Amino acid sequence: MEQPNNQEINIVLSSDDNYAIYIPVLLESIYNTASKNYKYIITIADANISNDIKESIANNAKNYSEFTINYVCIDNFVNKYRHLFVTFAHFTVSTYIRFFIPDILPNINKVIYLDIDLLIKSDISKLYEIDINNYMVAAAVDACYARELYYNKRNEVSYTENVIGLPKGVPEFNAGVLLINLEKWRKANLTQKCLDKLGEIGVPRVLDQCVLNAVIKQEDIYKLPVEWNYVWHAQLENLEAITKSNIFNEVIKEYNEKINQIKIIHYTSSVKPWNIYGPHSDVHVLEYLAEEWWSTASRTEIFTKLLILQAKKSITSNKLTNNVNNTKRIYIFNLRMFKVKQLERSKIYYLFNIPILKIKTYF
Repeated sequence: MEQPNNQEINIVLSSDDNYAIYIPVLLESIYNTASKNYKYIITIADANISNDIKESIANNAKNYSEFTINYVCIDNFVNKYRHLFVTFAHFTVSTYIRFFIPDILPNINKVIYLDIDLLIKSDISKLYEIDINNYMVAAAVDACYARELYYNKRNEVSYTENVIGLPKGVPEFNAGVLLINLEKWRKANLTQKCLDKLGEIGVPRVLDQCVLNAVIKQEDIYKLPVEWNYVWHAQLENLEAITKSNIFNEVIKEYNEKINQIKIIHYTSSVKPWNIYGPHSDVHVLEYLAEEWWSTASRTEIFTKLLILQAKKSITSNKLTNNVNNTKRIYIFNLRMFKVKQLERSKIYYLFNIPILKIKTYF
């Protein structure tokens, strides 16, 4: 393991106002497990987070003795490239901030990037201490993408090999937890390579994650054990090994072995602990992992606000459940081409999961 050269760990988060309300829960989980041998510099890439939410974050973190929280407005980094950034569902422009971390922290050579929809269950300094001097990033396999490669319902195999350019059978890494060698990144001019590749692909299926997988060479990726980024809705612990794909079998095996050793829970997909019981929720989630998030939330000063927000969403969900015709999907040659989602007062039409038309309805 690499010994710390100094006593600081830099961590980057990125959020707009929609997700920022959940930052205190993530910070609480980091603080509760963090080694006291370090100071933690938290840089939040700010995509127009409101002052009220910033105040809530500050109030909740006021007793975190080893933490410093800074905000960096992302506009100066992304405005020039907004025409490239495709967004849909729960993904916003803030997800692309991963491309610009070397510019946001120009004097830092090593950093941890974390998505907001995480819960830290183990000392984050152990992740930071991994020696990546010979690597660009440390990242864990995206188990959900490995599963999609196996089933190949949307021609993931062809997309992965021909668009992303990964070797045959190799799934993407998940970009929600990254340990990044910024010095190596800068020397490779990787930010510009990411932007060029994004322009080339146009509409990557998993947005910036696809781009990062396309531009970072396999030999530059330190393979993190899955417990450092355990994607919660993969449901691999309930699947039997499948002989068709050895790589998929290895992922399943690792998930089975690590189910009780999770260091970071990643609440992937649009289903989160805070909306797990909504009308469109995926029932194939691990409910007890959501309970762990709420248990941590209960120790924050925003817990009451979160409960009120959850109650409002539940009321809205009940109204929608009584008025919607759910979601219709249209497949052509086993490829999902179109989707129509009926909301309370509108219909949204999707092409390849990208919203293309919204029509008001009255009923």
